[in-house]
Amino acid sequence: MKRRIAFLAALGFAVMASAQPPAPGVATAPPAPVPLIDRASALHGSALVEALRKGGYVLFMRHARQGGPQNEAPCTQANLVTEGVAQARKVAAALHELRIPIGAVRASRQCRAIETARLLDVGEVEITQDLNPGIDATPELHGARLKRLAEMPPSGGNTLLVSHGQASSREAEKLQLELAEIVVYRPDGKGGTMPVARIRLEDWDALR
Repeated sequence: MKRRIAFLAALGFAVMASAQPPAPGVATAPPAPVPLIDRASALHGSALVEALRKGGYVLFMRHARQGGPQNEAPCTQANLVTEGVAQARKVAAALHELRIPIGAVRASRQCRAIETARLLDVGEVEITQDLNPGIDATPELHGARLKRLAEMPPSGGNTLLVSHGQASSREAEKLQLELAEIVVYRPDGKGGTMPVARIRLEDWDALR
């Protein structure tokens, strides 16, 4: 009986301990990236590069690292730090070396996004509020962004959207990306779109 009581007490302590929040300074696993890519539809490696060369995709990119004031257009001073400029130029080099055609480039009104888009050097940048950061209180921004993701690109090319991570309590509206990361969407031509790949900054090295 004493052994059983001791065992139950130890079990209860273990359950309580596992339910406690992590101690300060203890690393926790980062949240899963959103959106999730369906494995059945995912594109990787050479298949991804070949698909992008044919066009028909929307590339949603988070801006590079900023350090200046986060003001909106018109932008009167640089917002990206040296690291951010290098991040944008790395993506630019990969797009050019892999011969990925970009038919349209759009950026939010935030200077860090505009500067990133211009450093990519793949075409004139159209500035639109549709790509501004969204939260729960801005459902119209989420709706406008989703329409952009579903727009069919110009024939033979891809559309590049430079924006931000997007916050919302609604899972379908969230977007969690690393700096300079790209989520590749495939519009279906009927108002829908599906994410088929994620390209982090370090992933370009394996694709080239």
